[in-house]
Amino acid sequence: WKEYLKIGGYLAVSEITWLTPSRPREIEKFWNEEYPEISTASTKISQLEDNGYSLQGYFYLSPKSWLEGYYDPMASRFQAFLDRNNHSDLALKVVRDSEDEIALYKTYQVYYSYGFYIARREE
Repeated sequence: WKEYLKIGGYLAVSEITWLTPSRPREIEKFWNEEYPEISTASTKISQLEDNGYSLQGYFYLSPKSWLEGYYDPMASRFQAFLDRNNHSDLALKVVRDSEDEIALYKTYQVYYSYGFYIARREE
C-alpha cells in the first residue's frame, strides 16, 4: 500500500490473528491450512514496523461480534441457501464447511480473532 499512501497517511487493516502464543493442535492445523499467514499481533505489528509504519492502535473483535454479527446471521440463512440451490452437493458442502468452522470457533474462540491495526506511514 505504500505507493498509494503518502508519508504521514494512515492505514487501517484487519487480519486474522492468534490471541495466544500457543494453542491446541486442531485449531492451529485448521488455520495454517486455511490461511498460513495467520500470526500473533506482535508479529503483525513487527511486519508493519519493518515496512515503515508505526502502530497507532490495535484491537480485536470480541466473541460476541463473531457470533452475533457474523456466524449467527449466516447460520440462520443456511436452509434458505440450500433450498435456493436445490440441496446440491456443492451447496451441502458449503453449509457443512461453514458449520464446521462455526463449531471450531465456538470451541476455540479464546485463541484467535480478527485484529484491527491502525498504522501511520513514517517513511
